[in-house]
Amino acid sequence: MPKAFNTEYLLYIDFDNTISRGDVLDSVVEKFAEGTVWQVLENEWASGKIGARACLDGQLRSIKATSEALASHLDSIIIDPGFAQILKVTHEHNIETAILSDNFDLILNPILKRFGFSHIACYSNHLERSGETFIPSFPYWNKDCPGCAHCKKTHFIPRGEDVRKVIYIGDGRSDICPSLNSDIVFAKDSLLAYFTKSGLSCIPYNDLTEVAEKLTHLIYDNITTH
Repeated sequence: MPKAFNTEYLLYIDFDNTISRGDVLDSVVEKFAEGTVWQVLENEWASGKIGARACLDGQLRSIKATSEALASHLDSIIIDPGFAQILKVTHEHNIETAILSDNFDLILNPILKRFGFSHIACYSNHLERSGETFIPSFPYWNKDCPGCAHCKKTHFIPRGEDVRKVIYIGDGRSDICPSLNSDIVFAKDSLLAYFTKSGLSCIPYNDLTEVAEKLTHLIYDNITTH
């Protein structure tokens, strides 16, 4: 019988530019989108004229790529080796762990499989192929949070009787919403800038090896104070 999950913590982690080195979804759009509509949508999203869902829906529908071309591109993706260290820590302490991404399953799944992480729960947007074009959908869109394409906080709110502290690891704009609803936040890049500007508490990091080390100390300190 498997052990019960750790009663102290839940851990959620972003994928693009957090687990991966660089933004995978941006690289796919930039490489395979036809025309300039994707750039127009990106600018409208950045200026707040449209939400992430409208932006991503239009961008993914502008992509055209064969299965072979997309697979070849995804084979070039590198992930942060510190992710494996984080999983070692969470496994040792039986902390429930999941990936929450604004990317798409058709893009993420081959990468996770290649690196041996298919067993990790991963919640993302959905993408289907139609010949050389793509049809996106957004199963975790939240009408009460229209700025998000994938409202990541819905995976842990409402909490009900679950009193575990939520640890969130992220880097960007799509991570603000879940981070604001988490107990412990590891932040870098624009997420760190947002927390710093807002006077909110977070743990800065540069890479996931650093997060694994800080996570180990956090768990150890909690154990020794109980």
